[in-house]
This record gives sequence, structure tokens and C-alpha cells, in this order.
Amino acid sequence: MDKLTWMDAFVRVVDAGGFAEAARRWGRSTSAVSKYVSLLEEDLGVRLLERTTRRCVVTDAGAAHAERCRRILLELEESEATARAEQRELRGVLRVTAPPGFLLLHRERVLASFAARHPGLQLEVDLTHRLVDLVDERIDVAIRLTDPQDSSLVARRLGPVPLALVASPAYLERAGVPRRPEDLADHACLADTNFRFHPRWPLRSADGGPVDVEVSGPVRANSPLLVGGLASDGLGIALVPRWVVDDDLASGALVEVLPGSVRVRWSVWAVTSRRRHLDARTTAFLDHLRQWAHQGE
Repeated sequence: MDKLTWMDAFVRVVDAGGFAEAARRWGRSTSAVSKYVSLLEEDLGVRLLERTTRRCVVTDAGAAHAERCRRILLELEESEATARAEQRELRGVLRVTAPPGFLLLHRERVLASFAARHPGLQLEVDLTHRLVDLVDERIDVAIRLTDPQDSSLVARRLGPVPLALVASPAYLERAGVPRRPEDLADHACLADTNFRFHPRWPLRSADGGPVDVEVSGPVRANSPLLVGGLASDGLGIALVPRWVVDDDLASGALVEVLPGSVRVRWSVWAVTSRRRHLDARTTAFLDHLRQWAHQGE
């Protein structure tokens, strides 16, 4: 018996809330679905579901195993879809949304290389900080830098997005170097209004404890590229994703302020509206994004 079938049956029962509904959706008999789950439990030696005559309850071990099974089944399906897509030319339209700064900085490796590899494919790109409704606006893949909040969507974590406090040497010479997070309240701070926590920056004190500092400054903008650029112009201290200012940090145009004090941890995510049966275009782009993320590690 195929263990993947047992796992598939188990996940379907958890998602459907019972054996009968899972069997109906899957087009199989309730007895067959029950048998698959029982075989999985026997193989693991763990009770995954508590069954009564009226309902089916997932155990703690079952809930944890269901998430692992989902990841395995998802990776298998996407691997198979990618292999099939590689055997034929991709055609049609792929709709992608992403924050403007992210794609402008990573356009070559994220978009240009993918488009060159698939010349029969047309990319429609929506650059916005807005959390687009993927279903209503027919978006295939959303690239997001905030942790997913909508449980109806499927988010695949691509990698971390470190944040850093930066300023130009000229500004620090003029205004002084902050020695602790609380000092930022007396500095010109350049605020990216895309941050949900604006205008309070979540930082970490010298002893490791959390501290939220309310900041103000000459410019507030909804663009990390603009905020980082203004910091390099000497206008103040900015809190930005590190990849926005990597080149300026390397050249010395910017220096990091209070390193290690930013408390927030961001990630870059690829989000789709469904988990299973993705078309070849979407699967190929997700695979391309994973390769891009791994190259940056």
C-alpha cells in the first residue's frame, strides 16, 4: 500500500472534518478512507484521530503530523508539475504582485531570468504594497514581506529579510552616534510607513529586553528605496530591509547603527490562493523563486 495515499487520506479527513465528507470530496468510499488512516496510524504507532459515533477529533500528534504531511504532499505535487512543465514550453499569462522596492532591486534574477527562460510566457506584474485579493484580482503568485495573516492562502517561506538601522557617516558626525535604542527619540529618523508598527520602532535594549521607541523625522514615505536613499544623503537614520542598502553599506556610504538591536524578523513569502493543482506556469515560477532564494543564502 502506498504510504503517500495514507497521508493524503489523513490530510483530507482533517481538512474535511470527518471521514464521510473526505470520502465524498475525494470520490472514494468511507471505508477505504478509514482503512488508509488506520494503516498510517499503525505504521506510526500513534493515534492521529479520536473517533466517536458523532465526530472526529484531531489529536495533538495528529495536528502536527498533518502539517508535515501537507508539506510533503505539496512538495511532491509541485516537483511533479515542474518536471512536466520542463517538457513543454510554457504559454499564457502569469500574474504576479510584489512590493515595488523588492522587484526593482531583484528584477534581473527574479523576473528577467525567468522571462528569458520562458519566452512564450507573458508576465503581468502589479507593484504595490497593498495586500491584493488573489482570487478577486486573478493573481497567480504574490511575493510578500509580511508574515501571512490569511489562513485561506498558501504561503511558502523563501528566506529571511533582515532589517537594519543605517545612517551616513556625515549624519553621525553631525548629530552623534546613538548608543542605545532610546537615543533614537532625539534623532532625525526616516520612517517607512509600510511598517505596521510605524511610528514606534520595535527594538532590543542592551540587556536584550524589548523596547519600543517612538521616532520622528523630516521625511515619512511608503518606499524603503527612498528612505534608504535619503539616509545615504545624510538626512537621518533609517530602518530598512538590509538588501535595500547592501551596496551602500559595502561602499561605506552608509553604516549600521545599533547593530543587532532590531527586534522584528521578516521573511519573504510566495503566496498562492490554493495549495493543490497549480498550473504549470505558477509551479515553474514558484520553483524559480526557491532557486533564487537559495542562491542568496
